[in-house]
Amino acid sequence: MGEAPGPRRPSSTPRAARRRRHAWWLAAAVVLVGAGALVVLRGRPMSLLRRALTSRWLNPVQSARSTPPPAPAAEAVLDRQCRGLAGLVAAAERGALFPAAPDQVLVVVDQGLVQRLLTALTPSERVIADRYRVVVTGARVAFEDGFALVRLDGRASLAGVAESNVFADLTVLGGLEIPAGQASPAVLKASIRVLAVDARRVDVVMSSHQAEGLVEELSRTRLEAFAALASSLEIPVRQQLEITIPAVGPEGPVRIAAASLPLRLRLLGVQAFHGKLWISMEASTGAPRGPGAPAPAMVPPADGGVDLRGLSRDERLQRLRDQYQRLHERFETLLSREPRLRMTEHVPGDLVVAVRAGLVDQVAREAARRYFDQVALDLSGIEITESGAIHADTFLGRVEAGRWSVDVDLRHVRGRLRTRDARIELQAGNQVELSLPVVLEEGEGTASVRFAWHSHGMAKIVCRDFEVRQEISGRVRPEEYPVHGRFVVGAVKDSLVATPRFDPAFRVKVELSRESWARVRAALEAQDEITRCGLGLDPDKVFAQLQELVRKGFLVRLPRKFLRTAALPAGVTQSVDVEGRRVGLTVAQDTLEINPEGLWYGIGVRADIPGAPRPAALGNPRP
Repeated sequence: MGEAPGPRRPSSTPRAARRRRHAWWLAAAVVLVGAGALVVLRGRPMSLLRRALTSRWLNPVQSARSTPPPAPAAEAVLDRQCRGLAGLVAAAERGALFPAAPDQVLVVVDQGLVQRLLTALTPSERVIADRYRVVVTGARVAFEDGFALVRLDGRASLAGVAESNVFADLTVLGGLEIPAGQASPAVLKASIRVLAVDARRVDVVMSSHQAEGLVEELSRTRLEAFAALASSLEIPVRQQLEITIPAVGPEGPVRIAAASLPLRLRLLGVQAFHGKLWISMEASTGAPRGPGAPAPAMVPPADGGVDLRGLSRDERLQRLRDQYQRLHERFETLLSREPRLRMTEHVPGDLVVAVRAGLVDQVAREAARRYFDQVALDLSGIEITESGAIHADTFLGRVEAGRWSVDVDLRHVRGRLRTRDARIELQAGNQVELSLPVVLEEGEGTASVRFAWHSHGMAKIVCRDFEVRQEISGRVRPEEYPVHGRFVVGAVKDSLVATPRFDPAFRVKVELSRESWARVRAALEAQDEITRCGLGLDPDKVFAQLQELVRKGFLVRLPRKFLRTAALPAGVTQSVDVEGRRVGLTVAQDTLEINPEGLWYGIGVRADIPGAPRPAALGNPRP
């Protein structure tokens, strides 16, 4: 018998061989795919795979929930310009670019000033979205076609990663916006609203798939994250001004309290064209008004865009360019019909204020009222002399009996001046003609009257010379006196200064008391005797002449210090804030133009950025 069969030993079977071959093929496929991926990642094809791989490597959390990329930069800017132009055309068609309303002021800010202020941002460094290190190396602005464009250029890299390995050039495009509600009266606070971001790979010796991934991630990052690069900017436009008129006294014959006239401006709207911001503001004088309805500032009109639905990228750009060209030509045609805007545009200065004649008239009338109002007079030592001849009928005919003279010494006259509404006329040569009635209110006064008589010819035989002195008193008669003159306005040391050119003389009319007139008449009648001067002197005639003299009043010339220089400090604040950095400001030059159409005032501004670090101090990314 043979042996019983034992357990079968494992041996190579066709099934096992097939399994081993499959494993080897799978390993080879993985190697080939990996090698192919490496080759692909070094070239341009299969960008989708490369993006997925690099995005996952760069930021696996963000790539899993990335948002669709925004519109390309060129398209976003063109669309915003079309919206802005549509708003400009609508405003120009209804005459709202330089409104005819008498209470509105136009303030023009040149883009060169904003450009200099934005240099405070360069160089600067920020971390965006807790992931990207961005160094801003340049800032430019362009205020054209209804859009205040701000462009920031810089270099982006991954925070915490060697910047020589992963970096990209970055351009952030935004629009400068000035909200209607302003907290500070010294500046207009503006913000930069990011519109588009353009990230570009920087080529080095070898292409970097990490850099391309960085570009993709930057392009997909939410626009709001880039606002940290430049979120705020102060523009030196003052919204509260004050005309100041100095006091006179308290010593001396004229006492005038200091006076002031507050001027307040409220933002109505902002437009951007021809390299400038055109800011419409409502002006008011006196006490502040209550809050008005908020005005949209630099908000594009809702219907100003172009319908781009269903179009390719190239078609969208072409549609926007066509719309832009049509709107631009229409706006320039309308703008050519605005002579005041053209004149404003040619006034030199970084800041130009344009005021229509109606508002200048309103402010000047109120300033004149405060200038001449509540003037207290306390006059003394004013002397007036009058003389005349007396003729008498004799048997030899009509002869001159003698001459008389009256000397009045106003020892003390008190009164108060008030004004009524003035008439203003703007003249070429920066002059403001002014006519206004001044009322001398009731007051009181005392005087000494000296009456002297000198006989002539035959009257000397029976009428000797004599002199009478009498103390009199009375009240100042309320009277309205016209005042005519002009103010010459000039730009002096950051202020508008109005220098008066007036003749400070007017008549004071006094009504003597009954007792005073009685004493004067009694003194004259005492001479009406044959043994004194009764043949040559007619007391009634002399008394009537004295009354007429007093009725006409006495010419009073006020001291020159009564004519004060009024000033309107119109410079800029000493410094502004640009994203947390203080920028010092000084006025370099100013220009003033007044004509019958209105007032234009322009100032040049010098910006000083103390302690600004040199670019090398921030360690810019190396190429």
